[in-house]
Parts: sequence; C-alpha cells; structure tokens
Amino acid sequence: MQIPRYTRKDLQILAITMPLVVMLINVLLFGRRFFTEPKILIGSGGIVLGVMTGAWFLFTWIAVTVRNRFPANDNQVKRLAITVLFISTIQALVMTLFFQGYNQFNLFGYEINTTRYYWTLAIGFVLNIIITILHEGFDRFERWKVTLTETEQLKTAYTQSQLMGLRSQMNPHFLFNSLNSLSSLINEDTDKAEKFLNELTKVYRYLLRSSDDKLVTLETEIQFIQSYYYLLKSRYGDKVNLEVDINECCRNKYVSPFLMQTVFEYSFNNSAMQKGRPLNFLITQEDNCRLVIKNNLQEKQTSTGINAGGLRNLVEKYKLICCDEDLVIEKSDSFFRVQVPLLNETENNR
Repeated sequence: MQIPRYTRKDLQILAITMPLVVMLINVLLFGRRFFTEPKILIGSGGIVLGVMTGAWFLFTWIAVTVRNRFPANDNQVKRLAITVLFISTIQALVMTLFFQGYNQFNLFGYEINTTRYYWTLAIGFVLNIIITILHEGFDRFERWKVTLTETEQLKTAYTQSQLMGLRSQMNPHFLFNSLNSLSSLINEDTDKAEKFLNELTKVYRYLLRSSDDKLVTLETEIQFIQSYYYLLKSRYGDKVNLEVDINECCRNKYVSPFLMQTVFEYSFNNSAMQKGRPLNFLITQEDNCRLVIKNNLQEKQTSTGINAGGLRNLVEKYKLICCDEDLVIEKSDSFFRVQVPLLNETENNR
C-alpha cells in the first residue's frame, strides 16, 4: 500500500513537528512529571509517538483526498476549511482518547485534568491550522516549480520548432526544385504556371506567418498541406497522392503548425517513389477526434536527410502542450502512421 503524500516534504515536516507534538501532549497530560519520571518519558512518549504518527498519515490521506476533490485554485479556501474541519474533529477524538484512556486505566498514575484537556483541544486546533497551511505552502511552491520547469521546456520546444520551420522556409533544394518546376510550366502551360506560383506563394506565406504561432486550426493546416501537396504533385506526378477525409467538427480544433509537413518530409526522405508504386498519404480522424496521418512506406536502401529530429520535436512539444494524450508514432515495414490529439481553444491560450 502506498503511503499518501501531500507534498515531497511530508516526511521532513513529520520529523520536525512530531517531537514537538509528542512533548506538548505529554506536558499537558503530566506537567513536569514527563521530564522527571523516566517511565513516563519513555512509556507515554512512545505511546503518543505511535498514535500520533498513525494519526498523521490519516490526516495526510484526508488532506490529499480533499485536494483531489477540490483541485482548482478558486476552491483553495473551501479546501482548507474542509481539511481543517475533518482533521480537527479526528484530532479532538484522539486527544479525548489520550485523556480519558489514561484516566480510565490509571496509566502512569494519571488523573484527568479538565482544564488541561480543553487547553489541549484548543492548542491542537491551532497547530492543525498551522501545519495545514504549511503543507499547502509547500504544495503551492512545488507546483510553481513544476510549472516553471514545464514552461521552460515548452519554450525550448517552440524555439526548436521555429528553427526547424526557418530551415524549411530556407530549404534551398525545395525552393530550387519549385522554381525549376515553375520554369518548365511557364514554357508549357501558362495557366498551370500561374496556379503553381499561387500555391507556392501560399506555402511561403504560411511558413512566414505561422513560425511564431504555438497552435493553428486544423483547417488552416489542411489548407497549407494541400498547397504544399500541389507543389509536390506538380513535380512527382502520379508518384504521390493525397486523400483528406476530415469531419467538419474536427477542423476547428488545433494542432501544431508544420505538423503535416514534418510527417510528409520524413516519409519523402525515407521512401522510394515509383510510378507503379506511388507514395499515398491519407489524412483522417478516429472516432475520438484524433488526427491520423498515414502513408505507405517503401523504404530506400540508403536515405539522406531522414528528418527524425522534426518528429522527436513534435513528440516533446505535444507532451508539454497536451497532458492527457501523447502524439503516437507507428512504423512497420509497409506503413508509417502518426496519431495526433486535436486540441481545444484552451490549450491554444496557454
């Protein structure tokens, strides 16, 4: 059974406060006798230590349960009030057990002192408030450190993504091949050349405008990849195909910019394309509105520019952006598949 923990400092707080609690309870029970009679010091000290240590873990379990029930920051006062109420009630029962039990069995010659009993209840209530606030303070501090670390990791991931996006913008091979295709079309078909130039403009406009965006709508990303595909299709012809089958309800959700381009580039760099064996891309979604990008994989014997760094960057980015679901990459001898959680507007405003 796992011991409940409110913060990582629980055991340190226990080690610091428990000796004081044991001494305080015994002083209220026996007064100076606690320090002058060894049998009370050892016997009653051990009893109180054992009972209060068990009660401590019970109190921690209560605090953790209440925190899980009211996790939001706007429920903080309510959460602390309920925690103090429950723990104080149990604490009062434990103190009553000490005073009445010692008196009933005449342990260590104890006779109940009503005044000290009420003082014990009052002091215990105050200590309970102090320790609960101390726990909450440590918990808030630990959450702040985790948030700060995740923010720095996310900034790093976005910086790497922007760098990779910049590299894509300035990719000399892609630009050279696009201009070469445009030059051929100008001599062959001016209408197709105009269409090609229009799609090329859309691609580079998106690359320039979206390099600083954390997330974009799926519809925006689809429009970009269709323009990007048009350029590829103009160059490779029947060697590459794209099918997009996305429901309207999913198109307004959010994804990372250049997501599809990263997957396309990986597949292009690692696949051999032939006219009779084209590279077929499918962009669709699963029932739970997870984006799926899939293509058949015909691996080259030798490949250059594998672009695995872009995929690793996407995985790390989605780990930070989306806490509940991860980006999943599947690869076999015949296909390559990427499953991506589609995000809501709340993740976009992080």
